[in-house]
Amino acid sequence: MEEWVDLQVNGYAGVDFNAPGLTVEAVKAVCVRLAADGTAAFLPTLVTGDPETILGTIRTVVAARRRYAECERAILGFFLEGPFISPEPGAVGTHPVEWVRPPDLALFGRFQDAAEGLVRMVNVAAEVPGMPDFVREVSGQGVVVSLGHQLATSPADLEPCLAAGAKAFTHLGNGIPNMVGRHDNIVYSALVEDRASVMFIPDGHHLPDTMLRLYCRAVPTNRLIAVSDSQYPAGMPPGEYDVCGAHARLEPDGLLWNPSRNCLVGATAPMSKMMALLAERVGLSQRELLAVGRENPLRLIGGRRQ
Repeated sequence: MEEWVDLQVNGYAGVDFNAPGLTVEAVKAVCVRLAADGTAAFLPTLVTGDPETILGTIRTVVAARRRYAECERAILGFFLEGPFISPEPGAVGTHPVEWVRPPDLALFGRFQDAAEGLVRMVNVAAEVPGMPDFVREVSGQGVVVSLGHQLATSPADLEPCLAAGAKAFTHLGNGIPNMVGRHDNIVYSALVEDRASVMFIPDGHHLPDTMLRLYCRAVPTNRLIAVSDSQYPAGMPPGEYDVCGAHARLEPDGLLWNPSRNCLVGATAPMSKMMALLAERVGLSQRELLAVGRENPLRLIGGRRQ
């Protein structure tokens, strides 16, 4: 079994990194279960929410890394997917809009201090006022800034943050309005942007096969990064769940969605299944799979860090 690296894990097998009350034992359980399913290393991903809950999760994960060798090996750091995103429908996705915040270096500093320097990546919306200055400062600290959950569409919208140091696009094709311009849209702008990696979710639900083929044909392999965006119902039976403070439904085919917002709520397939899908439906070679599922994510965040 290959050992994949996943930069976006919100939860897994019943353990939610975005809910209060996380324990070190639960963190260890995620690490063990992910390893059994083929994911050797990952970034616990924290979405927009109450800063105190986020801080509590960060401290618990840090404690788990200290206590358990399995956690120290597997957990590469943290990915802050929020709260510095767009609050607008379509862009905000399933993130709780009441906790969305403008760029705030002091708040980011609190998260980074709690993480003992292990916040490795942060997602922001490029069009939000003041964001280029935030990107410049955070990038200067060695943190990867990724652009997503935004309404920015054109190269001109993206340029200030890219020039300031942004290095990636978060789950490209998702976290955007369902209706976009036929020529001026974020997908086209990101595909041709050589300065930033394209993260994408190849689970068979987030992107149709035609889009997966387009990404893999239009973007050099060294810029592609597959992520799972898994939520805690991954590995659980179909049914009704509460995800990010909102109702979600897990269908028998693995689709996890919010009926009231008519949007996806992350994924439920591990990286191993996503890599198999890319091989079967897109035709990626083993060499290409290793690039998009292990080498490229490690290179983006600068490898392992103790």
